[in-house]
Amino acid sequence: MYQQVTRKNKNNLFVRECITQSLFKLLESKEFDQVSITDIITKAGVSRMGFYRNYCSKEDVIESYILDIFVKTVEEIQKERALSFKVKNIMVTTLENFKRHEKEMRLFLDRNLDWLLFKCYCKAFDILAQNKKSSRVRLYSNQMFVGELFNFEMSWLRNGMKETPEQMARIFYFILQTRLDMKNFV
Repeated sequence: MYQQVTRKNKNNLFVRECITQSLFKLLESKEFDQVSITDIITKAGVSRMGFYRNYCSKEDVIESYILDIFVKTVEEIQKERALSFKVKNIMVTTLENFKRHEKEMRLFLDRNLDWLLFKCYCKAFDILAQNKKSSRVRLYSNQMFVGELFNFEMSWLRNGMKETPEQMARIFYFILQTRLDMKNFV
């Protein structure tokens, strides 16, 4: 039930933020399946109705958070595209936004929520592609890219994010170039 915040629902923005931050705080000390909706609304100081007006489930809270990150990343990339469209620059922007949310991403990983993160990545790319006619090759290519991006970022996170987003973008671009240059791939 992802909904990007618009003028019409900005009144719920504060409630949504309280719920999101409360869930994150609870995840610092509890496993995801041990956190109840009651725990979240009590910590957030909101009503059950306030929770369900904004979310369907606690998974939906995380999904909305991740999809908001994707939307902001895409908006930044679209602004940059007007200036220059380079894969490396797009990756830098993507990785910078991922890095900004390192604490939350690490929390999700520590709580074994990588399955939910991957689901969000797939959903984000589905949202991006929904208005575009795509061939089957394009569809499979997008899904392959989602898996690669997800695993690339998770590996970076698991390894302590020691490299800068720029260094990681160069690595990603190098890997991409290497694969494109493979003569006997098919």
